[in-house]
Amino acid sequence: MFKKHAAALIIAASAVIAALVIGVLAFCDAEFRYTFTDRLKSIGKGDMPAETAVAAQKAVISDIAEDPRFHFSDAMMLINGEHPLADDFEPDIAEYRDTEVYMNACVTEAYGELSDEIKSRFGEKLYISSSYRTAEEQQRQIEEEGELAQKVGASEHQAGLGLDVYVMYYGGAAFLKHEVGRWVNSNCSDYGFIIRYPYYGEKETGISYEPWHLRYVGQPHARIIAENRITLEEYIVSLRPGVFYSYESGGENWLILRTNGDELSIPDEFISAEISKDNTGGYVVTFRT
Repeated sequence: MFKKHAAALIIAASAVIAALVIGVLAFCDAEFRYTFTDRLKSIGKGDMPAETAVAAQKAVISDIAEDPRFHFSDAMMLINGEHPLADDFEPDIAEYRDTEVYMNACVTEAYGELSDEIKSRFGEKLYISSSYRTAEEQQRQIEEEGELAQKVGASEHQAGLGLDVYVMYYGGAAFLKHEVGRWVNSNCSDYGFIIRYPYYGEKETGISYEPWHLRYVGQPHARIIAENRITLEEYIVSLRPGVFYSYESGGENWLILRTNGDELSIPDEFISAEISKDNTGGYVVTFRT
């Protein structure tokens, strides 16, 4: 009997606490409500790719250069202070929709889809305040912002993979004050982007929360990183070189392989594959099966 009463009291107390929290949140601004409820999501995590055995043949990167099933990109490069870009690195840069805004060629289509969705859903235009920067432009950024800016070679903007976005009157930290900013933070992974510097990842990235900074990594990596609430640093490390990982999402199936150099394994059966240097000495190969 005592246990039943205790359980009933716990349930009642939980209900009261929940009601109080909801009541308090009702009087808070939308940005605070978003960040509070988003933190609750960290209690649960998504599925990480599972190690799997695959019938495969050995090859080296140069062997598959002419194979039409393979596509090369920069999408999975880890760029930070420990893994800076090589001095001779030359990103594949393209202009976005005749706007004189330049970004990595692998980003343009995905960003266009995200931008179109924002326009359709909210009637707002998603602007880019900063995209591709040359080394010289990054140096000027350092002179303007000091320690807030990444060192030359350590910025994703130099690869054209990082985008700083905003809606009119809501840029930087204020991005979350607008419904577009909150939606982008919650849903950009559906378009192949991650919030590169999340509030829960400062220990790994060394950079405080930047809800305006999008980083393109493509699928399925964006969904894996976002759903498991990890950083790109943590994700890259989780992929053991030479091991195949399987992942399924939205009815699509992938095999993921990280190499330790130029040698890779090619599955006997796959539809297409994207190969990206990981900027740590190997490659990340994403096979669509």
